[in-house]
Amino acid sequence: MKRVMGEDKVKRLLLVGVALLLLVSGNTGCTASAGISWDRAKDHIGESITVYGPVVDTHYASDSKGQPTFLNIGKPYPDPGRFTVVIWGEDRANFASPPEVYYEGKIIFVTGLVTDYEGIPEIEVKTPAQIQEQ
Repeated sequence: MKRVMGEDKVKRLLLVGVALLLLVSGNTGCTASAGISWDRAKDHIGESITVYGPVVDTHYASDSKGQPTFLNIGKPYPDPGRFTVVIWGEDRANFASPPEVYYEGKIIFVTGLVTDYEGIPEIEVKTPAQIQEQ
């Protein structure tokens, strides 16, 4: 079962994200240079980087090969402009809570190798240490 957030909720999440980034950069000297926005990940295929953005759509494909969990950033599935975080079934035990529930609606910073899967940039995550919340 796929859950999709409404367009207004996505806009609110993006505004909250921008506000949080401004707050963080003003208080700690940290800037968005600590990572790149989800919509620019496609320009960094093959690089190990940190990508940030709002989790707008999630899905645990428990009946699919490898039992992947998808965290779609910026735009929901099946939008070709989205960025996707993939957590394979064998790695779900590394997470205290189901990732598709825990991260939905949050702004995250995910670190790893950006790869291309059928035109969609993605990072495969094995541990929660690769994902930071804002």
